[in-house]
Amino acid sequence: MSDDSDIAQARVFLDLLAAHARTLARAINTAERTFQTQRLRDLQAELHTVRNCIARIHYRYPHITPPNRARI
Repeated sequence: MSDDSDIAQARVFLDLLAAHARTLARAINTAERTFQTQRLRDLQAELHTVRNCIARIHYRYPHITPPNRARI
């Protein structure tokens, strides 16, 4: 029973991380266009962290995949 709740929680967290990664990608695009170099570095570092979290979820639960629109 606890495995089911762990998987459900991982799916929710994965969806939230994927949405945040998309938001960061848009912000990175804006920072690139407006030459905000420090903000760009900060956003890229945060996106790297989010992608690592996504990868760790996939490593722990390889059968969980985000919807196609959420793939990062």
